[in-house]
Amino acid sequence: MRKGIDVSDNQGRIGWNRVKEAGCRFAVLRSVRRSGRPDHQFEANVSGCRENGIPFEVYKYTCASVPSRAAEEAEQVVSLLAKYGLTCRVWWDVEDRALAGLGRGVLTGLIRSARNTVEGAGLEFGLYTGLAFYEAGYFDVSAFGCPYWIARYPSSAYFDFGQAPPPESGRPQIPQRLAAWQYTGKGRIAGIAGNVDLNVCYLPFGEKAEESRPGEG
Repeated sequence: MRKGIDVSDNQGRIGWNRVKEAGCRFAVLRSVRRSGRPDHQFEANVSGCRENGIPFEVYKYTCASVPSRAAEEAEQVVSLLAKYGLTCRVWWDVEDRALAGLGRGVLTGLIRSARNTVEGAGLEFGLYTGLAFYEAGYFDVSAFGCPYWIARYPSSAYFDFGQAPPPESGRPQIPQRLAAWQYTGKGRIAGIAGNVDLNVCYLPFGEKAEESRPGEG
C-alpha cells in the first residue's frame, strides 16, 4: 500500500522536497481549470514531482453537459500533457452536482466522449468519483472497464500524512478495479500549508509519466 496526495493550485506553492521527505509515494495533479486554462501551479507541480522522483498522474474536474464539451475538455488535457511530454493516466473527475440531473444515459455518454478522446490520444483513462455519487447510479458504472479512484471519508478527523489511514473496513467496496481510495480531504503534510486530500493506491501510478521526461529514452 502506497500513500499519496492529489493537489491543485488551491494548495498554493508546494514544497515538493518536503513532501517527498514526508514519505509521499505518488501525486495526482489537477491539469486544467474550468476555464480551460492550465491549473496555475501545474508547471511548478510537474517540475517538483520530477525533481523529487515522485510518480504522478493528472485529473480533470468535468462540468461538461454535452458531448462536444466533454470532448473539448478532454482535448485540453491531452494538449497540456503533450506540451510537457507526458503520457500519464488521465483521471476524469465526475462529481459536480449539476451532472447528477443530466440523466444516467446522458452522463454515461459524456464520460464515453471524454474517454474516447483521451484513449484516442494513446493515454490511459480512469474515473474518479465519490462513493455516494457512484452508488446513486447517476452514470452506468459498469459501462467502463477502466480503474476507479473512489473518495470515501470514514472519519471527519484531521489526518497527518504520517498517520495510518483508516482501517481497510472503510475502503470502498466496488466490483470494478479500485486503483485508489481517497480517505480524507483534511490531510496535513509537510510542504503544504493547509488541508490536502490523502489517498492510498493499489495499482501502479505514474510510471509512464516518469518514462516520458524529455531527453530520456
